[in-house]
Amino acid sequence: MAKSSSATASASGAKKRKSKSGALTHEEVKSLGHELLSSRTHLNHAPTLLALLSPSAPLKIALEALISLQSFFEPLLPSIPSASAAAAEVASSDPELVFGAWLRQRFDEFVAALIELSVSPHSDDAIREVAFDAFMDFVKLGKDGRFHSAIYHKFLHAVVHATDSIDPLLELLGSKYSKYADVCYFTYTSLDKITNSLGSQTTGSGKDGLQNGDDSSENRNVICIHNIYNILVHTPALDFQKETKFDMWSTVGISLKGEKNSSEGSSATHINKRLKVKFTKAWLAFLKLPLPLDVYKEVLATIHQNVIPSMSNPAILCDFFTRSYDIGGVISVMALSGLFILMTQHNLEYPKFYDKLYALLTPAVFMAKHRSVFLQLLDACLKSSYVSAHLAASFAKRLSRLALSAPPAGALIIIALIHNLLRRHPSINFLVHWEVPQDDTNTSGEASQPKKVGADPFNNEETDPTKSGAMRSSLWEIDTLRHHYTPAVSRFVASLENDLTVRAKTSEMKITDFSSGSYATVFRDEVRRRIKQVPLAFYRTTPTSLFQESDFPGWTFEQASVEGNENSIVETSGASPAKRLAMKFTLLFWGIFCCLCCYALSKNIYARPDTVSIGALFTFNSTIGRVAKIAMAAAVSDINNDSRILPGTKLVVQMRDSNCSGFVGIVQALQFMEKDTIAIIGPQSSVLAHVVSHVANELQVPMLSFAATDPTLTPLQFPFFVRTTHSDHFQMASVADIVNYYGWKQVTAIYIDDDYGRNGISSLGDELAKRRSKILYKAAVRPGAKKSEMATVLVRVAMMESRVLILHANPDSGLALLLLARNLGMTSSGYVWIATDWLGSFLDSSPHLDMDLVSAVQGVLTLRQHTENTRKKSMLASKWSALVKRDNVDSRFLINSYGLYAYDTVWMIAHALDAFFSRGGNISFSVYPKLREIAGGGLQLGAMTVFDEGRLLLERIRQINFTGATGLVKFDSDGNLLQPAYDIVNILGTGLRTIGYWSNYSGLSTASPETLYMKPANRLRENQKLGLVIWPGETVTRPRGWVFPNNGNELRIGVPDRVSFRQFVSADNITDTVRGFCIDVFVAAINLLQYPVPYKFMMFGNGSENPSYTQLINKIQTNEFDAVVGDIAIVTNRTRVVDFTQPYIESGLMVLTSVKKHSSSGWSFLQPFTIRMWGVTGLFFLIIGTVVWLLEHRINDDFRGPPVKQIITVFWFSFSTLFFAHREDTRSTLGRFVIIIWLFVVLIIRSSYTASLTSILTVQQLTSPITGIDSLVASDEPIGFQIGSFAENYLLHELGVSKSRLRALGNPDEYKRALELGPGNGGVMAIVDERPYIELFLLEHPKFAVVGSEFTKSGWGFAFPRDSPLAVDLSTAILELSENGDLQRIHEKWLNDRMTEPQSQTNELESDSLQVYSFSGLFLICGVACVITLAIHAGILVHKYCEHAASSQQAALSSADGSSRSSSSRSRLQAFLSFADRREIDTRRASKEKAAALAGVGGDSVGGVSAVSSTTSVITTTSC
Repeated sequence: MAKSSSATASASGAKKRKSKSGALTHEEVKSLGHELLSSRTHLNHAPTLLALLSPSAPLKIALEALISLQSFFEPLLPSIPSASAAAAEVASSDPELVFGAWLRQRFDEFVAALIELSVSPHSDDAIREVAFDAFMDFVKLGKDGRFHSAIYHKFLHAVVHATDSIDPLLELLGSKYSKYADVCYFTYTSLDKITNSLGSQTTGSGKDGLQNGDDSSENRNVICIHNIYNILVHTPALDFQKETKFDMWSTVGISLKGEKNSSEGSSATHINKRLKVKFTKAWLAFLKLPLPLDVYKEVLATIHQNVIPSMSNPAILCDFFTRSYDIGGVISVMALSGLFILMTQHNLEYPKFYDKLYALLTPAVFMAKHRSVFLQLLDACLKSSYVSAHLAASFAKRLSRLALSAPPAGALIIIALIHNLLRRHPSINFLVHWEVPQDDTNTSGEASQPKKVGADPFNNEETDPTKSGAMRSSLWEIDTLRHHYTPAVSRFVASLENDLTVRAKTSEMKITDFSSGSYATVFRDEVRRRIKQVPLAFYRTTPTSLFQESDFPGWTFEQASVEGNENSIVETSGASPAKRLAMKFTLLFWGIFCCLCCYALSKNIYARPDTVSIGALFTFNSTIGRVAKIAMAAAVSDINNDSRILPGTKLVVQMRDSNCSGFVGIVQALQFMEKDTIAIIGPQSSVLAHVVSHVANELQVPMLSFAATDPTLTPLQFPFFVRTTHSDHFQMASVADIVNYYGWKQVTAIYIDDDYGRNGISSLGDELAKRRSKILYKAAVRPGAKKSEMATVLVRVAMMESRVLILHANPDSGLALLLLARNLGMTSSGYVWIATDWLGSFLDSSPHLDMDLVSAVQGVLTLRQHTENTRKKSMLASKWSALVKRDNVDSRFLINSYGLYAYDTVWMIAHALDAFFSRGGNISFSVYPKLREIAGGGLQLGAMTVFDEGRLLLERIRQINFTGATGLVKFDSDGNLLQPAYDIVNILGTGLRTIGYWSNYSGLSTASPETLYMKPANRLRENQKLGLVIWPGETVTRPRGWVFPNNGNELRIGVPDRVSFRQFVSADNITDTVRGFCIDVFVAAINLLQYPVPYKFMMFGNGSENPSYTQLINKIQTNEFDAVVGDIAIVTNRTRVVDFTQPYIESGLMVLTSVKKHSSSGWSFLQPFTIRMWGVTGLFFLIIGTVVWLLEHRINDDFRGPPVKQIITVFWFSFSTLFFAHREDTRSTLGRFVIIIWLFVVLIIRSSYTASLTSILTVQQLTSPITGIDSLVASDEPIGFQIGSFAENYLLHELGVSKSRLRALGNPDEYKRALELGPGNGGVMAIVDERPYIELFLLEHPKFAVVGSEFTKSGWGFAFPRDSPLAVDLSTAILELSENGDLQRIHEKWLNDRMTEPQSQTNELESDSLQVYSFSGLFLICGVACVITLAIHAGILVHKYCEHAASSQQAALSSADGSSRSSSSRSRLQAFLSFADRREIDTRRASKEKAAALAGVGGDSVGGVSAVSSTTSVITTTSC
């Protein structure tokens, strides 16, 4: 009753807290969780926290509630009753039984909530992963360590019936848990039950069950079928052929209730059998469902590779495959693979298999997606010698008929298939060589009877191949391919002409070479085909032997005939028979000797010792030592029981406890040396290894350490030191990659101040420097330090700005530091703790943890050396509990990675000794000569001897290569184990979550290193991935990693004490404050930060002139200022020493000068055109007038008359076109064409002239002798610059301006005065300054102007020390100011909104006149048109003149008087010009009158004279 009342009070308290605000806050939820874990009086907090577990709940609150409930239920899980027992205990009066029933109900609710969070699509990815991991932890922690199959079945049932996408959840299941055999086993078991239940609800099967995938959203059963298939796909079939790699998620494995965990039940063979049975049942139940079409195709495409090899009895799939094969179409094609496997490997009989296969041969098969596999299977199915001749002929004929319509690639496959058929079945070769007699028309016979000419007896439509008539046909279709348009096909047909009856002469063609062909492959092969060329060899004389005598001086080549055969006998000149006989005996003797040596080596006749003793030196009572002791003992036992390693020799390991003392360790190492030890395992400590390695080097005794990870223990200094684990160099590289992945630039290192700690942190500093990060503070802890000393160190660490803490220590000091850090509040939100692998090995070995320690390590990231899941590892893990009990140790502990490396170290020595003895190694020792000089005293130094064969044994150790418990054991050239990798573990609750892996091969990844080794190395930043991390303070938000140092100091902000342009920065002496545009921007950015920044402004400068900004920046380097704020330009030389924020205003150098107003003159109207343009325009006017006159002269009266008139007409017409005022009409087509083009040209010229003249007369122009920075530098005039600006250095060093030309100016008044005076009166020609200053100056003095453009681009920013994180955060704040408009409002407040970007207000003294080149295209078009029209006109004129001359000559021949003959003797040129000058209508009239006169000559001579005279008079009067 007390318990009930206290629970009621707790519940009422929770309700009161919730009622105040309506919803619980994160801190309240956290408080409820702590109360629930602290006492049973707060049990009723559990329902409150359960109510918060929903996909819609806030992420932080849901995570806090989940973690609290997980921590609450995990210790109570063994005491929670079953569901049936809980139902019976509800009505009981026993309080404990009632409590058990209540606890069961709450646990069921918690499991249901976890399933909902995992399956729901509304869950955040972070909460889904955490909820699923928590659920799988409960599955793992079933009663008595068994797999909790009941709640796992509930989970799979929810996944199968989920209506939304389950891909993210299946990815988690497949990547994290499908590698465990028990997870796969119970997955198959549950899917079998769920599928059978679903199958009873559905109807139909086979073809009737095929549904369209598009309607899956409307059918719930179809969705379930898709989900079941996806689960099966994401649960890969384990490699059942190997019986060594069955890892278990739960402790017991797949042992069922009531079954003892015997060795038989847990053996790999037994597990293999069970898995196969469950795998088979799950798939059979699934294949009985009415599968949607898309799922059906996917199953058929992969079942022969992914399912059949892993089934216990694949023959039971015959119903599924035969049903699929009978459907037809693409389903039959895809089912052929599985059916073929069942027929060939599992003796399946299918009576009508070849009938169905024959029906599948259609033209569509050569276009199918899976044609490659189908054609290969077709060839394999026809390979049997039991295929009848009728069947083989039918397939050959069917294929040849398909060749007529198949693409080129298909024709190649068909020829290859027919080639193989003819070779395998010689009885059908007659189909190739069948000849039909021309006089026989019998068609009713068999193969011996000729067929009807022109008719093919083969019936391609027949479905029964035995009735197709193929035996009476021929492969005439293949003969047509000889003329195929593809050369590859036509050439390939010739292969069928070979004699295929004798198989020894030919070989089968591989269908795989053709099955994936296409148009592209055929074309590519044809293009790549190289034409054969006949090689030629020229000899001066025909050779008679293979070698010339000159090639072998001292030897002769003689020809001798032995029994009719010619054999070459090679003799040495001068060799006698006796010498040759002696040589034979010598060679025979050496041959026998070598054979005996080889036999002796093969039989290993060297004597092996009966016992080999090696030493082991480590600390027994330590996290590593406890595990290593048992692991090494197990390794010795396994080696001595294995006859394959060290046969006839017993391995003995003598273990010594160094007791965490360096002195004791040194003494015990020396004692090993006294007893002629050939190798030592250890030491465990890096400090001790440094000392003992010197002894090992001198006495040549190999020392193999499985725990000394100091990176400075290298083979260069200590050749006999062999590290059998991974060096801290790789561990620190992984830590540096983690720091770089999360974007932290500074870390604090806490380490033990010995060789192990110092050298490891030194390696970390080197790795961070490669990634542009650094160790901000190194906090060394004295070995064996007290808690007060540790607390002092941690207090100093807390005062630093970095919150990323790297802890590199041993378990004792490391755990003490973490507990103190928790007490100091250093494990709260905002901190990042990364512990090296010491913490991972401690947690792996500890089955139970103290609650104080659990709370101290929450959210910590730690590393664990990654080891593969090998056979030896599984065997060692399975018998570990028995080994621990046999060792009679008081405490129980688990194996860790160092134990695995200790196990492999013993095997390493065994393999090396085996190779050592096999190669003749002998164990012998000799006196160390240098010890004779130190004889005397109580120390028995003379007993220490040198191992004579130590270097040989060391060499064998370096050369080992085997697979151990940790994976591949092999050394590289630097003496390091290959493939170093680490697991990255996040501590959450009482468990560990692996969030990713690091390997030296590929960096950070969520995939295991073994899978990445099979892919090309890829260390690009976008490929570096890690899983979700729960950081200290139980937050998933990545910590910032730094804060301001908690030392009470303010940031010293340097500010320039400006004299000029005080709108940017100025100091108010009255109020002792700093104000201005730059100051307001800085203050506004600081206010946007999420954390307080204490600062104070410190003025820099004398107040009489602007300070040097270079000196101001250097104050950051000298640590006088922590930052600089003001009008600081971001230039190259400054970025080398400090970091700048994002620019908050644009800047750059510009040229400011004085300008004069330019007025136009009375002759300004001539300025639009250059002189050349005026001349070319006038010339074209005359050309156009002349061309038009030539075209119109003969037909247009306006262009005729006296020469003076015509010249005036040409000038008038051409120039009048400028104003479109010409009165003359153009009648010819060519003339009009020329005028149209010319008027277009005139229009363009007039418009351009008008626009240019308007600009000259109306726009005000300002001129200056300086046009920009180039003309300013080229002149010798003085240049002004602002005091303190970087413009001085830029002009001197970048532009090479002489220092004598520069003038320093202090304020805007000096700017004005210097520009007004000018260079001749002690002023300057121009001023070079930054853009903001010039803009501000021009607002008050508009009579000056900027010339040219801005010739540098930069901006103003705030300066901070290199790698300062505050620079990054302020850059983000400045961007936010720009986006929300505050930056613009500050600009308007100080710099006036009228300040705009200055434009160049100065033009040149003369505007750009219009050049000829601007109108060259128009002039060219006009000129070409004139030339073309003149050419056409000349051709027409010549043609008409020829006609006129021919008629005139005919008239002259008809006339008998001499006058006509005298007129024909005139100059032809004169006649042509006279003809061209005539008007065209007069010429026609004269021709007609001349023809009439010629007609009247025969009747009357007087009439003829009169007619001629009349004509002549007409011609004369019409001449110009």
